[in-house]
Amino acid sequence: MAKRIGTGEIIAQALRQGRRRLARDLGGPFRSLYLKNIRSPGLANLPDMPDRGDPLQGLKIMDGRFVLGSQALDVGAHGDPWSVPAPSPAYAEKLHGFGWLHDLTALGRSRAHVRKNPGLKAQTALRAGRLIDRWIDVYGGWNPFAWREDILTERLFAWLVNWTALLGHETEDVAGTRRETSLLRQLGQLRKSWRQTPEGILRLKATACLVIGASCVQKRQNAWLDRAMDMLDDEIERQILSDGGHISRNPQDVIATLEILIAVENALDKGGVTGSREIHRAMDRLGPMLSFFQLGPGQMAAFNGGGTGNARQIKALLARTPTKSRGFGYAPHSQYQRLSKNGTTLIMDVGNAPPRPFDQNAHLGPLSFEMSTAHGPLIVNCGWNANQPRTWRQIVRHTAAHSTLTLNDQDAGRIVTGGLRERLFGQVVLEDMENVVCKRLEQDSGTWLEAFHSGYLQTHGLDHRRRLYMDITGFDLRGEDKLFVPIGHVPLHNRQIPFAIRFHLHPSVRASLARDQNSALLIQPGGHGWRFRTDGGPLKLEKSVWLSQGVRPQPTEQLVIYGHAWADGDGEARSNRVRWTFKRLGAMDGHA
Repeated sequence: MAKRIGTGEIIAQALRQGRRRLARDLGGPFRSLYLKNIRSPGLANLPDMPDRGDPLQGLKIMDGRFVLGSQALDVGAHGDPWSVPAPSPAYAEKLHGFGWLHDLTALGRSRAHVRKNPGLKAQTALRAGRLIDRWIDVYGGWNPFAWREDILTERLFAWLVNWTALLGHETEDVAGTRRETSLLRQLGQLRKSWRQTPEGILRLKATACLVIGASCVQKRQNAWLDRAMDMLDDEIERQILSDGGHISRNPQDVIATLEILIAVENALDKGGVTGSREIHRAMDRLGPMLSFFQLGPGQMAAFNGGGTGNARQIKALLARTPTKSRGFGYAPHSQYQRLSKNGTTLIMDVGNAPPRPFDQNAHLGPLSFEMSTAHGPLIVNCGWNANQPRTWRQIVRHTAAHSTLTLNDQDAGRIVTGGLRERLFGQVVLEDMENVVCKRLEQDSGTWLEAFHSGYLQTHGLDHRRRLYMDITGFDLRGEDKLFVPIGHVPLHNRQIPFAIRFHLHPSVRASLARDQNSALLIQPGGHGWRFRTDGGPLKLEKSVWLSQGVRPQPTEQLVIYGHAWADGDGEARSNRVRWTFKRLGAMDGHA
């Protein structure tokens, strides 16, 4: 397999983590003494961001009910959450990260709610200010949890991008000055410790916070702004691929990156500072890539730790994207294929696991796909979003949680779980799918995709090849899955190996299995139907879950084709080859 963790790498990582832990444990009290001497020189030109919060959640916060993910804390309309125990560490991370400020901002900008209550905007600002003041009272000096680098980064970004909407009216009074001073203290801390921020989006966000902070201080030091912009440029170069995808291969990270860079560009533009060439180039690529990953308006494909996304946020970001979408079917660096005709869209994962350390959330779902129609999602992966219970996080990373083939109930790769390796590196991909290759052929009648991976080659001696064809109408999708011994390899044995081909259904889809166990009827909302058929089998209808949206796993179903493949097969015999189709039923939706 492609990825291994050697002894030398383990020792080096242990030493790095030991130094970081010692600096954090010893530095906390001394940092707080240093930070108390910082005084606010005033803030200006803070970014004004598009709405992405939920006004209904904002109303709950106004009433003192903080619903973060699947857990909630009720402190009353005049209470605060800082003096009561949090339900869980995960909840506390979200609470101290202040992402819920977006909900208060959205509530204050909601025309429907402001129409009913003309003073609502001022009330949301007052509520936000008091909650921030109480946080400063309790945690503003120092706290090893609340000032942890990842939480600090999230909090700073939330404060910076919501400051204009919620706190911009209080800049001259004592409270306003105190908040500015706290913000600058936290920026000073991040300036010292940003390298300890976890790799990936959080590291990018940390450097972006430093750029925004440096550009918004009225008595700013141009040398520090230049340094912060250089650091941000370095992270952009490391993380943003040439096609606009993120190195994690998570579509959700495309949204996060675009939001971060829009905030940076907005702050720089207000301050009369020209953004770097790297920022502009990245934004030019991110917008089209965001459109590429949409299965429908505001509906993202769920791969490698991403979910359906926030439709409100996606719409707002695309509206601010400088480069409008250029339709394309293949993302060669992100390694995804897209087929789209007449409202039917399919996105297929044809890539390996991302490189370390960006594989912390990668999934083992080679050749899996998601499919939507003009009437909504049809085929999905189990997916994931950050609001779901963390107990499910590792479960949905397995191959069986994706619409693809599993061999002998095993994953097409291996994720680190338990032991010293996990403590040092996290739950990274130890062995990935390896040698994922895809070809695309455009014809007048439709489009062919042919892809294969070697994720089962070392364990079972077989490669998996998947072929897909979507006709020119988009109403006929045909697939074929093969298991075969690749040329130049010797079969491990001549016995049969059980396999399963899964097609997870969106919760809105109703399915009924035919008696012959070779076909099924799939009904989408509004009575729009598709017929699934296969020459393999038996075909089963089994329970599944969907976690791409919401705060709890939603029950759904999956179509599963079971079979047994010969370990010495060439993929041509029926035992090692399964064909299947999805065809729209014209009589049910008014089309011939």
